[in-house]
Formats: sequence, structure tokens, C-alpha cells
Amino acid sequence: MRSKVGVSLTGACLWLVAAGIPFISVSGFGADLVEPSRLREVVKKAAPGAVILVKDGTYVDQVIEIEGKGEETQPIVIRSETPGGVIFTGKSGIELKGSGLVFEGFWFAKGQAPEKYVIAIDGTHCRLTNTVIDSYNPADLEGREDKWVSLKGQYLVVDHCTFHDKRSKSVTLTVWRTPGVPDHHTIELNHFHVRPRGNGGNGYETIRIGTSEESESDSLTTVRSNLFEQCDGEMEAVSVKAGNCHIHDNTFSECAGTLTLRHGNGSRVEKNLFSGKRKEGTGGVRVYGVGHSVTGNAFIGLTGRGGAALSLMAGEKSPKLSGFQPVENVRIEGNLFAANVGPAIRLDEQYGDGRVVLPKSVAVRANVLSGSDLQGLVAGGDRPGVAMVWEQNQIFSGNQIPASVTSAISPPLTADDVGAPWFRDRVR
Repeated sequence: MRSKVGVSLTGACLWLVAAGIPFISVSGFGADLVEPSRLREVVKKAAPGAVILVKDGTYVDQVIEIEGKGEETQPIVIRSETPGGVIFTGKSGIELKGSGLVFEGFWFAKGQAPEKYVIAIDGTHCRLTNTVIDSYNPADLEGREDKWVSLKGQYLVVDHCTFHDKRSKSVTLTVWRTPGVPDHHTIELNHFHVRPRGNGGNGYETIRIGTSEESESDSLTTVRSNLFEQCDGEMEAVSVKAGNCHIHDNTFSECAGTLTLRHGNGSRVEKNLFSGKRKEGTGGVRVYGVGHSVTGNAFIGLTGRGGAALSLMAGEKSPKLSGFQPVENVRIEGNLFAANVGPAIRLDEQYGDGRVVLPKSVAVRANVLSGSDLQGLVAGGDRPGVAMVWEQNQIFSGNQIPASVTSAISPPLTADDVGAPWFRDRVR
């Protein structure tokens, strides 16, 4: 197969052609490799299925807008010559626009975002994979906001990436939404490693899906099998502000923050591990809204940030979109609570000062709770106005939980399971 802009049969490119993959070649840059400054024009000319290799090297102050038209089943792949061999530093950033684009194997190291984003994707069926953003912070950490990854469009995927040591203000990875349009994004098998606590309250999330303005519509974004490690930026390590998101099979290790269903309805939180290791400020899940389910999770060694390992929040009578929606029709089932400081479940968190609507139609079933203070494992359930069904739950004293229960918990994800494979030795 021959690409519209040329195919080479030399050197390391032979395997691409043998596999039937078109390879983009630009003359004048060595063994059929493209330098970043040529990416814009080369990708624009590329046909679906093309693979473009970027020459290894360190590139400073590269701000590149890449636009292309690949296909879902035949994407245009933009790949570093070797994994991690292309290093962007200084004020470098990439913007991907279009359809069917894959950006793979790059390293953004010890620089800073040129403006608002390090990597911004605006399109459909695009993918960011095997890429690292490492200590990419401006000198003035509080003076400017920069997001490391921005997603806008539909059917975008971020996988096997490592995001290490974000210290500046604003979100590590954010999903921007179009009102009424489902996103269908997938964020999976990434390593979010070290996010120190910010100094300015809100705005230091690790992941944020949507904003309050679009929260009444469904996102259909999935966040699965990621490792969040020491993500301490703020109360909401992961902030869901959209409907119908699926957060499952993630490990939250020593995160001084929570997974918060802040706005939107109908999300599922399933089979996640929240392991605090008794670190100060570690939390689990906070819930606002209607129709959520929190099932099959393990909350272990948390110290109660957010009020409890699992907190259902008090709401307002007539909340604005940016306000505090009451909790209703929520299912809490099959979870394990062990060795936590403070309550396992709180049913009236932040009650008072205008937030006087308590949870109703809450089903708490088949959970296992343990601790030294059995009377305090569930808080707020006796407050007038709480409507809860309590069925088939088991309580054990002193964290003496049967092996038949603990053996059912999936082992925690580690650095060997997630993130960019070529970077794992640096974050173990």
C-alpha cells in the first residue's frame, strides 16, 4: 500500500509496510522520520491508516496544532520513534483536531503549558496513549491555571498514560461537554501519580467530567482501571458533574480527597478500592443527586475526609445548577468498610445553613461494616427526614472480617499495571 505522501521501505520502517500499514515519509529528515515542526502539514495530507514517526530528540517551545481526518477503524497514528524518545519541554503543547487521530509515546518533561493546556483534543474517535506528562509546572504555581489534558468531542480515549507531579492550579484532566450531547469517552489504565494539595481551595481536581452548566444531561464517560496515587489536590480528587458516568475498578491509594458525584444523575461507582493507609485526610465517595449506585467497592483505612468513607450529602430545597441537589433513590450495596477512622456511612453530611433536605429512598443492602466503634459506623440515620432501607448488612467488631469476605476483593492496581510502560520504573 502506498501513502499519498510517500512510503519508505528502509530501516526500521520495514515492519510497518510488511504489516500493510501506510507510513508517512518526509524527505530531508534522516531515516524517514518527521520532526515536530512538520507534523501539521504531514498529518493534514495523511490518509486514514497512515503511521507517522516523529524523530527522537528533545524539542523546546513547540506549540503544534495538528489536524487530520482518520477513521475509527483506520486512524492516523502519530508516534514517537521510540517510546519516550521524543521529549517536549519549555513551553510546549499539542492540540489535536479532527477525527481518528492517535498520539502515542511522547514525553512532556519539566516544562509548562504554553497557554491553558498541555494536550488538547477536540474531535471524534481520537486517542492519547503511552504518553507521559511529568512535572510540567510553571514557576508561578498559583499565578496561572493550566490543565494538562483537555477533552472535547465524542468517543475520545486516554489510556496507558502517566501524569506525574502536577503542582499548578487547575485540573489534571478535564472533559468539556456540549449540552445534551453524550460524550462516550473512556479514561482507562492510566497512572495519576502525586498531586500535592493546592493552596486555593477548589480547582485542583485530578479528573473533572463536565461543569454544572451541562450537568443535567448524560455524559456516558467511563473511568476504569486507573491508579490514583497520592492525589491530594483538593476535596474532589475526581469530580463528576454530568449524568450517567461509570467509575469502576479503579484504585485510589493514599488520596487526600474523594470521588464526588457533584452534579448530574444516574452514575455508577463500582468495584473501586479506596485505600487510605490511615493517611490524614483520605476519603472515599461523596454523593449528591438522583439515581446513583455505589456497589462492590472497598473502603479501607480512610480517615474521614468528606465526613465518612461514604457520605450522602444534605441538599437544598430549590438548588441552582451550581447548587446542592438532594440525594434520592440511591443504592448502596455489597461494599466493604474496614479499619476506617470515623463513620463508614454518613447520611446527613453538611446538614444546615440552607442545606436541609435529607436523603430519601436510599437502599443500604448487603454491605460489610467493621470498626472499633460499632455505634458510630452509620451516622445521621436517626435524623428525622432520612428515608433509608437497611437490609442484610453485616457488622463485625474490631475489623475481624471473615476471609470469605476479604478474599472477594480484587487486589489493588500497582504501577506495573497502568500508565506508560516505559516510564514505570520512575514512579514505582
